[in-house]
Amino acid sequence: MAESIALAVLENLVHVSRQDFPNGYVSVAANIPDGMAVTLESDLRRLPELRALSSQDLGDRWIDSRVSPVLKVSSAVVAGEHNYLLNPAHPDFVRIGVEPPAMFQFDARLFG
Repeated sequence: MAESIALAVLENLVHVSRQDFPNGYVSVAANIPDGMAVTLESDLRRLPELRALSSQDLGDRWIDSRVSPVLKVSSAVVAGEHNYLLNPAHPDFVRIGVEPPAMFQFDARLFG
């Protein structure tokens, strides 16, 4: 989950070719309740046993640990922006609200 629709667009664009880019995208907003535990990727990276893990392995360890329902990670696409991983295995996950999906159309100019 990106912190904005603009970041979500960029995150998608770097992973999918023009030919493979599908239609029929939707955007879904999630509402994280005030006071809900959010783990920061930077805090996990301070732990010696987690420091050298790949991003995927770090995320897997976080999911398995059930330490929090949300993990805030730095975007690799836009410095200073963040994505949020949601942990469905955490008991507080059910408290995260989700808005109804809204159709999303990419601007054709993004594809030249």
